[in-house]
Amino acid sequence: MRLQMRCFYKMLSILETDHFHNELLGKKCLPTKISKREGSNDSLPRDRSELHCIYDCRVAIIGIGGVGQSLAHLLKITPGTVTELRLLNNSDFSGIIEELNQIPTKLPIKAICGKENFCKGLKDVDIAVITAGRPRRSEKETREELFTENAEICSPLCKICAEACPTAIVAIITDPIDSLIPLAAHIFKKNCTYNPAKLFGICELDLLRARRYLADLFCINPKWTYVPVVGGHGENTIVPLFSKCRPSVELTQEEMMELTKAVRMAGCKIVKMKKLSSTYYMAFGAMHFIHKLARAIHHEPNIIVSAYTESNVTGAPFFSNELLLGPAGVYKNLGFGKVNVFEQKLIDEAVKALRKQFDLVEKYIDKCNI
Repeated sequence: MRLQMRCFYKMLSILETDHFHNELLGKKCLPTKISKREGSNDSLPRDRSELHCIYDCRVAIIGIGGVGQSLAHLLKITPGTVTELRLLNNSDFSGIIEELNQIPTKLPIKAICGKENFCKGLKDVDIAVITAGRPRRSEKETREELFTENAEICSPLCKICAEACPTAIVAIITDPIDSLIPLAAHIFKKNCTYNPAKLFGICELDLLRARRYLADLFCINPKWTYVPVVGGHGENTIVPLFSKCRPSVELTQEEMMELTKAVRMAGCKIVKMKKLSSTYYMAFGAMHFIHKLARAIHHEPNIIVSAYTESNVTGAPFFSNELLLGPAGVYKNLGFGKVNVFEQKLIDEAVKALRKQFDLVEKYIDKCNI
């Protein structure tokens, strides 16, 4: 069975490569169109190229450290449906802006330097991405230990977003996501601007890792795999659902345990080797997520992401699973359906851990009188 799968996906990879070479050589290829789907609006454009510039999609990146710079670079070279990029940072970074703007793509980049100018820089943005924060520097350092320090960094930024762009989608990639998202929700509620459909913790990178490890097991292109990931974004809250992977495959209990451990510990592996948390991969995951948000803002139908949001799917007040996006953020929470015994046990453990994280946030709020 596995040999047949490998042969099938090898053929798909060859076809994909031939199509790519035809485009490079200027040969005519059949246009790739968005197929009509059940419940779709006939007035929506069918070709993805028609989606460009129908609506403005202004993205702001707050914090131009390692992740912020890498994310800005990725968006500059692959803007997709993003029409404007604004970079916000406390210190001067004019050299970075000059270098990025010399890349010959259509996406304009604007620099906003100094926290006193952040409100002006965030005005009218559609997506605000918070990347500011201190990274992990040791595999022994837990995400919980990062919380106090990064909460002090992210809290004022959330207040600025609430004031300057109250209707924008806010996506946070700063760790620990499991506790910073509930804190951000509290801040938006206090400022009377909270919309649960527009606050996201970016967990897309866990899904991408799961796809990669599954593809490695079967020696196929990761592009042809899909693995839903639920729970949170901590080593004890990430739950890949390999029982629901595509293509559908039968995995042994041992294989599922090994794959799950690989996905959960991937971040720690990078920290151990680099003595610093991931930058390029976090930026790639954020770019992947932002492109999906931008496509949804452009009214493209059937855009699904995995993200950490307020949820009633489990006993945890915030939970990550598949979400159907619309132009205004979350259109529908898709939940995760029926899972196997092994995965359900991990989900139950993740829910307990996430509730503890929520309690930690409430204690921090009371202590700091936020």
